[in-house]
Amino acid sequence: MNTKDKSHAYLGVFSLAMINCAAVINLRNLPPMAEYGCGMITFYAFSVIFFLIPTALVTAELATGFPEEGGIANWVGKAIGGLWGFLAVWLQLFSNVVGFPTSLAYLASIIAHAIGYPTLAENNYYIFFIILAVTWGGTWITLQGIQLASFITNIGSILGTLIPGIIIIALGISWLTAGHPSHTELSYSALLPTLDSPEKFVFLLNVFLGFAGLEMSAVHAQDVKNPQRDYPRAILLSTLFIFAISLLGSFAIAVSVPKEVLTLESGVIQAIEALCMKFGIPWFTQWVAWFMALGVLGWFVAWVAGPARGMLATAHTGNLPPPLQKTNAHGMPSAIIVWQAAIITLFSIIFLFLSSVTTGFWILVAITAQTTLLMYILIFAAGIILKFKYPDVKRTYTVPFGKPGMIIMGGISSIACAICYIIGFLPPEEIHFENKMAYILLMIVGNIMVLLPPFIIVRFRRPSWKK
Repeated sequence: MNTKDKSHAYLGVFSLAMINCAAVINLRNLPPMAEYGCGMITFYAFSVIFFLIPTALVTAELATGFPEEGGIANWVGKAIGGLWGFLAVWLQLFSNVVGFPTSLAYLASIIAHAIGYPTLAENNYYIFFIILAVTWGGTWITLQGIQLASFITNIGSILGTLIPGIIIIALGISWLTAGHPSHTELSYSALLPTLDSPEKFVFLLNVFLGFAGLEMSAVHAQDVKNPQRDYPRAILLSTLFIFAISLLGSFAIAVSVPKEVLTLESGVIQAIEALCMKFGIPWFTQWVAWFMALGVLGWFVAWVAGPARGMLATAHTGNLPPPLQKTNAHGMPSAIIVWQAAIITLFSIIFLFLSSVTTGFWILVAITAQTTLLMYILIFAAGIILKFKYPDVKRTYTVPFGKPGMIIMGGISSIACAICYIIGFLPPEEIHFENKMAYILLMIVGNIMVLLPPFIIVRFRRPSWKK
């Protein structure tokens, strides 16, 4: 018998699927996989089975069983302890903060094409200047309140992500159907990743990172009439859509742009530029570039506020000193947002000291992916532990096959995340990093910089910090 309130406005399967897609799809993640060629198909399939679907199902059960304020900090804290819950939300914040410079470097390359000077995309100082300008400009916009931030985000999402994504796929299909040669090998043998070098598997990190974020939509699992039936259907539909956009977008770039000239930070606009030139509409590139720039700006403004507000919830429990718990007249966590902007600036300095913008772009992508994977390992562990620790807690949605299903799904996914985390210490062949040991040390230092602060804060926190 369905005991749900009939007067409640429930989400349909399609609506929930679209929420999932909005939380995950990001055009910035397409170029790194496009460099790998048709082997990307295998990487995408692996990531969908061992990461995307498990993330959606496990977090749906956690969100509907433990809906209290705090999200992942609450889940992991109940399962393992308060310190680890704080670490989980800290990793969630920093996976965004460390990743912001890569997205803004991508924005800088788009603006360079929009103004008609694409060579600027390889200028370290130009990249750094754009990152600073957008970081502090977006921070100011966010501090003015959630209404202005939401307006910019909504406009950017429609014009800057959905429409350019469709254009990329359409132009890629047009390239092949018009009889132009493919710039990547199209054969069954090309589907299998080569095993001659472990560095070739590093781009699997980017696929996992590209599929991260689905846990944010898990809170809506209890907003469908029949979660046990409708939520899996929504997951299946959204998974197919995310898989199609990611795969077809990467494939369109791979076939239309030569691998030798494709860069990680400019690949999307390079593909559009190459295709527009081929079809005799070069002017169209700048229009699409401005739309894409607006999309990245809208995405940035949204994510400036999101993690900061999540951190504020755990800060009130005493995990951050009172100065960082301050909010402004618009109700925004002003201290955390400004502190966040300062950290983004610090990580962005890496672009000034590396000979290649692409190298700096990839290092930050890898560190972002690694910290994100550690967060997901904690989430999967929480899912398994809470299944046994609180068996009587009512979950509106539960993972199929009960405890065995949670163990298998959470266990295998945790192993997959751990393997990808280790792979992240290897520089990909396409980066041409001269000193591999220096790269590994740089990655270790980056990870330590992210992981160490929560343990230091908890060690020295004071009872007076609790609000």
